[in-house]
Amino acid sequence: MPYDYVSKLDPAVRKKAQDELGETEQRLQQSCDIIREWLKKQPHLAKCEIGDLMLVGYIRGCKFSLEKVKLKLDGTMTLKAALPEFFSGWNPMAPQLQAILKLGPYIPLMEHDQLGRKVIVMRSGIVDPLLHKPEDVEKVSFMVGEVMAKDDEQFPITGIVVIIDMEGFTLDHLTHRPLSITKKQMKFLTDGVPLRPQSINFIRTGSAFVTAFKLANTLVNEKMKQRFKVHGDGFESLYKEVSKDMLPSDYGGNGLSLAELTDHWKTQVENNTELLAKVEKMKSDESKRPGRPKTSQELFGIEGSFRKLEID
Repeated sequence: MPYDYVSKLDPAVRKKAQDELGETEQRLQQSCDIIREWLKKQPHLAKCEIGDLMLVGYIRGCKFSLEKVKLKLDGTMTLKAALPEFFSGWNPMAPQLQAILKLGPYIPLMEHDQLGRKVIVMRSGIVDPLLHKPEDVEKVSFMVGEVMAKDDEQFPITGIVVIIDMEGFTLDHLTHRPLSITKKQMKFLTDGVPLRPQSINFIRTGSAFVTAFKLANTLVNEKMKQRFKVHGDGFESLYKEVSKDMLPSDYGGNGLSLAELTDHWKTQVENNTELLAKVEKMKSDESKRPGRPKTSQELFGIEGSFRKLEID
């Protein structure tokens, strides 16, 4: 069955998919058909309305390894059911979520960078840890990510670049974030969505950065550590990683300001309330899983233990 979306990839990105992923129209169609047949045999995922754009994104993100696609899709839906603190209550107009949306702790940039990658700015320091629950901050981040992904076919092929702006980040942000929250977040990033992070860039690093950076290094494998780049307070080295033309004006770039980007994504999330309500329902029904249902203890193990985030 032909998939139900029209590709908008430009020729350069399409060639990248061919060269790096071995993608052809026939192989993509066959992969979709195989995964669709597999989904029909998963009663615990029966209520998950997985669109073809999402399915194609997982296939590309998993580099056409269909067994990995199955694991990632099942992992996404299973963990969404097990993490209501992140994936339930997706009402953009809820006061506590509105307050966080107005701050903009998770902001995708409007354009792809010079290598076709999606660039995402994360600003934990913008959120007062005494006023906002870390679960709600993560919830807003996942909501923005869903809205971003619905129109972006490209980043599963080209990957993402993360800019972590440490301005305003203090030790309070670490001490008021339970270790269990980070553990669950890392579990989802590991066993759920097929991420392809190309580089993680730390900017405007303050006094609390050293402690946070040491923690980050305990959570990821060596391959990811090699993609960490610390730029300090200046932006010149950042420009070598991400084109100055597209960066926010706050970073000396020619793009929209962080305030403008925050307003844009707040509006986008509010305008996609219906989509978010639909996505919120996409989770596994463990009572219908063939064999033994997966429990929170099985998924998250002993409190405080970590599995390192791995990347391809």
